[in-house]
Amino acid sequence: MLSSPGTALKILICCENEIVRDAAALALSGAGHQAVASSDPFQLVDNLDGALALLVDAGRGRQAVALLRDRGFNGRALVIGVGVPGELARLAEEIDADGFMPLDPLEDLPRRFGEVVGARRRVLIVDDSEIVARLLEEELRGKGFQIRYAPDAETATSIILKRESRPDLILLDINMPRVNGPQFCRFVKKNDRFRGIKVILCSGEAREKVQAAAAECGADGYVFKDELLGRWVAENAD
Repeated sequence: MLSSPGTALKILICCENEIVRDAAALALSGAGHQAVASSDPFQLVDNLDGALALLVDAGRGRQAVALLRDRGFNGRALVIGVGVPGELARLAEEIDADGFMPLDPLEDLPRRFGEVVGARRRVLIVDDSEIVARLLEEELRGKGFQIRYAPDAETATSIILKRESRPDLILLDINMPRVNGPQFCRFVKKNDRFRGIKVILCSGEAREKVQAAAAECGADGYVFKDELLGRWVAENAD
């Protein structure tokens, strides 16, 4: 989970434009962040550990975002540049970045950067039981997450296809009508567009079955509904 605004972060900067690259690195380093900058994304591969943000420009954006996500980067990728916001937004959409940030005004860059990466992490709950989903939602909202809900895989797909609503994590039920959880997880994991999304299976099934399903479909982990909801009931009981 990303740190809050004001916390020193490790930031990767991959820009072909030397002026943009150096200006961003200097401004963010001056605010206490650790900025690792290069025009070559391959030179940043060894610095992925602990990196929570990636800044790219038009020259290196597509290559850098694809390469570093493939190597394990799961932080926020942002397009940075001196173009008008509309142009930067279009580029971010084209290369599947998480957003954009104009370079100017340079003195205000650290504050704007902190607001972007400090935004609440987004969780999509996919479960055909609305009651269970609402209980999970209440618990997660209390921990600072931004929650969306989908009753089935079809609705979930429409949510993750849009950049503005795409979650950081999917909490996914196993047993659902038409398309079950493992099937939907495989769809997410095989699509490069969704590479940055973590998928956690959430089930009331036996542990062995959930473990096997998570391994088979490539999920990033699993949790059990009785553990989550049992804790919720205990904390909210009269």
